[in-house]
Amino acid sequence: MKKLIALLLTLTAVLSLAACGGSGGTPDQQAPDLNQYYEDFMSTLGADNTPAMMDLEGEFLETFYPGLSDCKTKQLVVKAAAISSVPFEFALVELENAADAQKVEELFQARIDAQVQGGAFYPETIEGWKKAQVITKGSVVALISAGDSQSSAVEAFEKLFA
Repeated sequence: MKKLIALLLTLTAVLSLAACGGSGGTPDQQAPDLNQYYEDFMSTLGADNTPAMMDLEGEFLETFYPGLSDCKTKQLVVKAAAISSVPFEFALVELENAADAQKVEELFQARIDAQVQGGAFYPETIEGWKKAQVITKGSVVALISAGDSQSSAVEAFEKLFA
């Protein structure tokens, strides 16, 4: 009898742990470290291909992404190329309230649209911005503009949620 109870308890524990796993993406699931994703991706570019990047904070953040500071975030990583002719920009946000995701998507898309409509100024830069993408995974929203490295940047981001 003791063996049967022990077996049932073990089976129950294993099934309970299995139910908690998987990639279903529940709202309570821990989001990946967005800064670590950024750092890891940038390190894959190599010293000769890595653009000089700067953090967008304060007035710069509000200028580039008006209204983003109104959303409560758990993580906020916003980096832009220090030279305007380089179409590299990462805006990575984990929101406290997943209901704000639509608003952030719209802000990020507005940034892309503004750059494509001439804000990027240089024809090659505008072409780079045309490749930029907004990706939403639950309470995480990302704008990724990575020039010629766009597909690998998006692929690396998608792997975080696989």
